[in-house]
Amino acid sequence: MGLPIKENGRPLGAAVERSLIMNKRKIIGAFAALIAVLAAGCVSGPAPAAVSEPAPAPTFVQNAPGSQAAIASEEAKKTADTQRVIDWANRGVGEDASPAWLLPALRGNFRVLKQDWQIRDDKVLKVGVSRAPALNAAMVIADVQYAARLANQLKQAVTTKAAITLGGDDQFSVVNDAATKTTVSIAGQERLLDFWQQLETTDSDGRKTRVYQYYVVYACDPDVWSKLTAKYLLDVTGNIQDQKTKQTIAAMFNEIDTETRYERERSEAEFTAEIRAQQTALQSPMSPAAQRDAYRSGDPARIAAAGVTKDDADYIAALAAIAGLE
Repeated sequence: MGLPIKENGRPLGAAVERSLIMNKRKIIGAFAALIAVLAAGCVSGPAPAAVSEPAPAPTFVQNAPGSQAAIASEEAKKTADTQRVIDWANRGVGEDASPAWLLPALRGNFRVLKQDWQIRDDKVLKVGVSRAPALNAAMVIADVQYAARLANQLKQAVTTKAAITLGGDDQFSVVNDAATKTTVSIAGQERLLDFWQQLETTDSDGRKTRVYQYYVVYACDPDVWSKLTAKYLLDVTGNIQDQKTKQTIAAMFNEIDTETRYERERSEAEFTAEIRAQQTALQSPMSPAAQRDAYRSGDPARIAAAGVTKDDADYIAALAAIAGLE
């Protein structure tokens, strides 16, 4: 990795690669290799600009009295299992069962957390979530799940753009398969904080079950995130044979780096809709054609559902629990 890609025995894009190394010395290696792939199609773009955390998404009133959403919500409450938090981290020293930063962070809003922990505005924060019957198991799984969630986020960004850019279902399926197989490394990220809850759920027959939910927050500098994105795209293109498709995916770097660096804040209704759509997708997996249609739709809930695999079951269950949807 790091050597220029050759075609017909000639190295391509050496000037582009040298320029990138001079202007962004911290992102060598994976980023340079990705640009070499990009240069194979004589396509180049500016280095990613500094991005500040996006403004809050507009909120809207949900479940107005008498609306269909309100009626559906009331019906759901009648059949929902009863759930309560019976224990949580730092309970003995006065910590809340659900800290003020937790739900906003899960919805993509890290402002409370950054203010409380005096974290720089440009820091990239991401949350990992897991659940397990034992606390130690939940803690171990949380770190593994965190890396998987980063890969899923990047995959969703790649496949969304591929669905719009590429010509047909066959090309999309190749990219979707390659992105699904690609993993990420969290090297260079700081494990900032964690929190856990023990939940007790009572079903309609009175049966009680208990599970631990574990939340972990990681932080990194923007250039570390850019390096992670570049390495991910490099690995994706390594699983694709068609040169034109490789070039198309490599050319997405700037957009994907910008779009995934900071979370998109969702309102309560948007957060709920995404979880519901993901739960449905777990029960009825989408075909590649349906996935492509969902990615092309521009609907965040459909896009979130399109990227779901069976490995996401625990993560989605944990989000559903914190949103009160179980």
